[in-house]
Amino acid sequence: MSDRERADAVLEHVAVLAFLYYPGIEVDEPSYSLAEDIDWCLARLGDVSAVERERMGALFARAITDPTATREELFTALAELDGVLMVDPI
Repeated sequence: MSDRERADAVLEHVAVLAFLYYPGIEVDEPSYSLAEDIDWCLARLGDVSAVERERMGALFARAITDPTATREELFTALAELDGVLMVDPI
């Protein structure tokens, strides 16, 4: 899988989960687990460092629960992770 395909697969997974998520889902669906959703997305990352997995896991959680506020940050992080787009810190 190319870097671009991997990034696209991760974005697709996060998008599906963000679409299905809503505040209170844990009450309506007691078996729901945000941690399981994050793990499902992390599995698509492949071989990345533990530090990157932790950083991306936190970012996935925010992207699932508040996609509008997080989508640009997620896209940039995935691009940087794959070396597709190197962004200088401001």
